[in-house]
Amino acid sequence: MRHVTGRLCCSYMVWARAPPNGCSIRPRPFILADAGFDVFVLNHRGTTYSKRHITLAPWDNKFSQFTLDELAKYDTPAVIDKVLQITGEQALYMIGHSQGTITGFMTLAENPQYNSKVKALFQLGPIGTGTYSKGIIRALFILYDLLKPVADAYRTVFGSHEIGWQWSFVYRPLVRLCNIIPFGDDICDFATHALFGPSTRVLNMTRAPVYLAHIPNGITTWNGLHWGQLSSRHRIEHMDHNPLENIQRYGQETPTPYNYSLIDVPVYLFWSKSDFLTTPLEVEQVLMKELRPEVVKGSFEVEGYNHIDYVVATDCADTVYLPIAKIWKRK
Repeated sequence: MRHVTGRLCCSYMVWARAPPNGCSIRPRPFILADAGFDVFVLNHRGTTYSKRHITLAPWDNKFSQFTLDELAKYDTPAVIDKVLQITGEQALYMIGHSQGTITGFMTLAENPQYNSKVKALFQLGPIGTGTYSKGIIRALFILYDLLKPVADAYRTVFGSHEIGWQWSFVYRPLVRLCNIIPFGDDICDFATHALFGPSTRVLNMTRAPVYLAHIPNGITTWNGLHWGQLSSRHRIEHMDHNPLENIQRYGQETPTPYNYSLIDVPVYLFWSKSDFLTTPLEVEQVLMKELRPEVVKGSFEVEGYNHIDYVVATDCADTVYLPIAKIWKRK
């Protein structure tokens, strides 16, 4: 059984929305399904398709009071258990991309008992702390460092709420301008590369309005601030709330780190020198130092890919997903 985890600001629709010849064959989950595997796609809480709650409405402040910690401690384990319940299997494979990679790592470190429920972890564009990121994301982390007192005061006064709303009626017309105004393609390519990194793949701008109907797809302020904290402190740790709440949550005034040495499943890393979020230094200086060497069964450079190419590149079937399927079949 196979399981694909989610991304920051995105829902499962990003994985499902592709042109008929997308990834050379079909949208990513269908590539693996066509190869003979059951595929389940996780929607992290707060996205368009994960906003139902027994007692809280999406606009309630308490609904948005979650960070990477809650995604790893509650959401991902719940999905793993549900998939195993449906299929009757004892364990599954997990594929993560972007935020889905760190929640996968955190899940197995926070809940070591789930190591027996995961056969292997395949991480596409894996992120450690974001410390070695580049481009616009790096600028945002620097801005967080500069304005941290303001961010802390804002969190204290206003709590957590949703940002990155799905305003497709705004985003889609803006992207259509890329195909209309002079040098529009060049301008939009530059903006995309500044965010995700330079790519040797041709960006199909005619598909951009389709993707932007589902991107961005929800993120909370607490979730974003947790990312800022990881990058600023260069440590993979729980959210730093305040000394009193930290004592209640962790038994000490400071947040506890995640112990990646507890991860005991085969790990396969897919990364690229062109990726602004998962740079080689992010892999070498963070992940390879946190993970035990014996669990890393493969570290593959995907030449010319930026961070979003794992989702939108037309050759990602042959480059990424079919090789993963071959590893599954060998096992």
